[in-house]
Amino acid sequence: MELLTFFREEANSSHWGEVHGPFMKEELVCQAQNMMTSRGIFMNNDPLKFAMPLLMLQMSVIIVTSRLIFRILQPLKQGIITAQVLTGVVLGPSFLGHNVTYMNMFLPAEGKIIIQTLSNVGFVIHLFLLGLKIDGSIIRKAGSKAILIGTASYAFPFSLGSLTVMFFSKTLGLPSDVVSCTSSAISLSSMTSFPVTTTVLAELNILNSELGRLATHCSMVCEVCSWFVALAFNIYTRERTMNSFCALLMIVLLLLVIHFLFRPFIVWLTERKTKTMNNKDVVPFYPVLLLLAVASLSGEAMGVHAAFGAFWFGVSLPDGPPLGTELAAKLEIFASNLFLPCFIAISGLQTNFFEITESHEHHVVLVEVILLITYGCKFLGTAAASAYCNTQIGDALCLALLMCCQGIIEVYTTIVWKDAQVVDTECFNLVIITLLMVTGISRFLVVYLYDPSKRYKSKSKRTILNTRQHNLQLRLLLGLYNVENVPSMVNLLEATYPTRFNPISFFTLHLVELKGRAHAVLTPHHQMNKLDPNTAQSTHIVNAFQRFEQKYQGALMAQHFTAAAPYSSINNDVCTLALDKKATLIVIPFHKQYAIDGTVGQVNGPVRSINLNVLEAAPCSVAIFIDRGETEGRRSVLMTNTWQNVAVLFIGGKDDAEALALCMRMAEKPDLNVTMIHFRHKSSLHDEDYSDMSEYNLISDFKSHAANKGKIHYVEEIVRDGVETTQAISSLGDAYDMVLVGRDHDLESSVLYGLTDWSECPELGVIGDMLTSPDFHFSVLVVHQQQGDSLAMDESYKLPKVEHHQKIGDTVMQPRFSAEEGFTTIDLGKY
Repeated sequence: MELLTFFREEANSSHWGEVHGPFMKEELVCQAQNMMTSRGIFMNNDPLKFAMPLLMLQMSVIIVTSRLIFRILQPLKQGIITAQVLTGVVLGPSFLGHNVTYMNMFLPAEGKIIIQTLSNVGFVIHLFLLGLKIDGSIIRKAGSKAILIGTASYAFPFSLGSLTVMFFSKTLGLPSDVVSCTSSAISLSSMTSFPVTTTVLAELNILNSELGRLATHCSMVCEVCSWFVALAFNIYTRERTMNSFCALLMIVLLLLVIHFLFRPFIVWLTERKTKTMNNKDVVPFYPVLLLLAVASLSGEAMGVHAAFGAFWFGVSLPDGPPLGTELAAKLEIFASNLFLPCFIAISGLQTNFFEITESHEHHVVLVEVILLITYGCKFLGTAAASAYCNTQIGDALCLALLMCCQGIIEVYTTIVWKDAQVVDTECFNLVIITLLMVTGISRFLVVYLYDPSKRYKSKSKRTILNTRQHNLQLRLLLGLYNVENVPSMVNLLEATYPTRFNPISFFTLHLVELKGRAHAVLTPHHQMNKLDPNTAQSTHIVNAFQRFEQKYQGALMAQHFTAAAPYSSINNDVCTLALDKKATLIVIPFHKQYAIDGTVGQVNGPVRSINLNVLEAAPCSVAIFIDRGETEGRRSVLMTNTWQNVAVLFIGGKDDAEALALCMRMAEKPDLNVTMIHFRHKSSLHDEDYSDMSEYNLISDFKSHAANKGKIHYVEEIVRDGVETTQAISSLGDAYDMVLVGRDHDLESSVLYGLTDWSECPELGVIGDMLTSPDFHFSVLVVHQQQGDSLAMDESYKLPKVEHHQKIGDTVMQPRFSAEEGFTTIDLGKY
């Protein structure tokens, strides 16, 4: 009898009704005790009547639905926030939620409270992470161009939108509540949030592009403008009472406490743990969570949302590693990926298209027109300011579209305003719908209109062959991921034999994946933040190259850079730097690392994607470096174990000619044995017909050098098919330290017959892919000559004619050599 009574009470475990709240009528829910977990369906329990099973169902449905919608919208280049809002729309009263039975089952009143509370906690942590990734000093780095465009992007739509409201109010007699809602919506539509913009740029893979960097600075300026307007409006509309003044004063005091107490304390703890924990678990995770809770609770106590205190606490802390990176790695998993989708979906759950269509008295059409006019003014104002700053018309239009993109910050603001009755339900629905529509169209158009590689994509390419033919300076760009890449890169530089009359300019680019930071960085090494751990690693790399420069003082010129960007778009930094520095050859590491026994030790998929992207769009020749220096003990920055024997495999084609041209330079080094292995089919022994005369001349020059110098050797391998070619390459054994080969060859050549059917790494070509086998123990440089016309030669890099042999140790520098492109000579006294 008691069990039946319990089941009967469970069926009516909760009651709800409307009561008067602080702003409007709200739902009051009364729920029975002990309704957390179900006893199971076999005990005649309905799991959805209990809090935990219902919460699991809601979260699962929201996350799965949002991922499905995101996959559907991916061809349209829509973001995950759009998919999450649409998830709420689909699951809410606009579609499925129009069925009362479904709504009472999936989102009953008692279940709504729990998921809203949990998702708000996740949103507070997410907003803390967004603030953590912001570098507050970026506003000081914004130039006059970004300040003008960012200011215009806010002022133009805000002023014209407000004038439009005033015009409609006087001519059509809009009610005061509609004017108030519309004015709030205009201020929201005029703003551009920095975290949202950087998120959109990262999703579109243009965060570190020229347009992306400009949009980053402009969005920061625009957001600062919106803060000032919001602060002025808040002060103006507040009641002139002592309580209002004290509330405002306490908010300012909270910000001061966060900046001058919380921040130094966390920084001190981080530095202390860095020294004592040997770089393991250096982040004071639990103190950060404690202060995050204090800041959020203080914000709520002072009348603002808990996310306000969390966001500014995040802004106060240093971005990037170690603090930003480690906190993001630990918190994003559950805050951003688990709870945040629920928070965003709830905004969609609160929209109801039927209320929009059924509302006749609130001037829905006029409100929508005003919103569209505001967005239109924002687009035109940004584009006009960009054009005034001499931005190309295509980039100006794309920048205007990016500044119209909005996301989680605007959605959050709209939800807060709806809860506080700043905007009514109809206005809330219109703002959300318009925001999704404008952002979706803008993202799609940016992808269609803007190509970040157009700056360095051209018909003309720089090549080693043209550099040699026109007696120009060799300029190398070396991409590195860590200090392990340095020794073999140094050996490569030494093999190119820099002298005072045949100098080399090289540029190192330390490639760092962007973590714990919102904006991309491409900066000279000496301008990096000294507290950033990436700076320490970059310093090790720079110091290693500077030791090499000491040996060749007067024959080398170097500049060192660091790029921090998403790996999906960091190739833009590589190609942009190569174009700006007029590099002849880009050298990037292979994505496989070899262990000391010669086997493959680590495979890095993102690095392979970077290599493929660089090969596709580089403005000069590209070489992929397969580094096996560690397998034979040839890794030494001190140059005590450098290369002694180098070979170039020549089959034919522009890429092989490019590799041979580089090898010809190496052949000038007195203590380096250089061998050219020319693979020829027996039918071509009496046929000297070359499609390119430069290739024929290059081979003739090498033969001439081989006849006159004992350390240069020319070897012909007569083969009939790919099998004999493979046998000849396999016979190389351990005779060489380094082998150069072209990437692409004539695939119809009999020399390669049977080898072109399968390739594991097509970016290396047929022979290069073969040389990745663990059977070989020498390093490999796979060279690819970009297809295009020769660039107009820059006479400033033309080398003088050599009249007399100059010793390597000569420290006299050519005057031209130390002054170009803002470089300075190396001051060895500093080191």
